[in-house]
Amino acid sequence: MRSAFLAIFLLLAPLGCGTVETLPTQSTAPPEPMVSLVSSVVQPHLVRVIWSVRNGEGRQFEIQRRNGAQPWKHYATVLPVDGSITLEDTSVVPGQGYTYRLRFFGTTGDTFLDEIQVAVPSTGPEP
Repeated sequence: MRSAFLAIFLLLAPLGCGTVETLPTQSTAPPEPMVSLVSSVVQPHLVRVIWSVRNGEGRQFEIQRRNGAQPWKHYATVLPVDGSITLEDTSVVPGQGYTYRLRFFGTTGDTFLDEIQVAVPSTGPEP
C-alpha cells in the first residue's frame, strides 16, 4: 500500500506544483547613448560639428568621414566631454562636400548614431 501511495504522489506532484514563475532580470548594460546635433560651422578651411550625448560619459565613439561618394574612413576616436562631442576638421578642401557620422562601440555591436553632410564653401577672391 505504501508503494502505491508513493507512485500516485509522484504522478500527481507535478500537477499540484503549478507553474514556475520566471523572475524579471535587470540588464547590467548601461543604456544606449542618445546623440543629437547641436551646431555646425562650415568655413573654407574648417568644419566644426558639436553633438550632444546622453548616456555616453566614459564610452568610446568613432567619428568617420567620407568625401563625396568615397568609402567611409576613420577620422577620430573620442570620448564625450561634459555631455558633448566636438569635431574640428581643418583638413577639408574648399569646394568639396563631406559627410561625418558617429559610431558607438556598444555591448551588442557597433551602432551608427548620427550623420551630417556639409558643403565646404570655396574661398572667395582676395581683397
